[in-house]
Amino acid sequence: ERHRGGTQAVMINFECKKCHRVFDCDVGTIGVNKKTMRPLFEKDIVCPQCGKLSMDDVLLTELGQGPMTDATWAM
Repeated sequence: ERHRGGTQAVMINFECKKCHRVFDCDVGTIGVNKKTMRPLFEKDIVCPQCGKLSMDDVLLTELGQGPMTDATWAM
């Protein structure tokens, strides 16, 4: 089951666990999987060097925490 956040696109700052590059990614709208409480993104996370990644392949940076918190609290 999926709960969707607002309709506004959200830029989140991630660190790729594979190449350790820090990058901004437009994830679109953010929802939450109610069973796992993990974020669900409308768009893929794409590292400029490694390509498409899963949530397990990235770390949320300190810069990314603010927009992620704002988006999830808006639900």
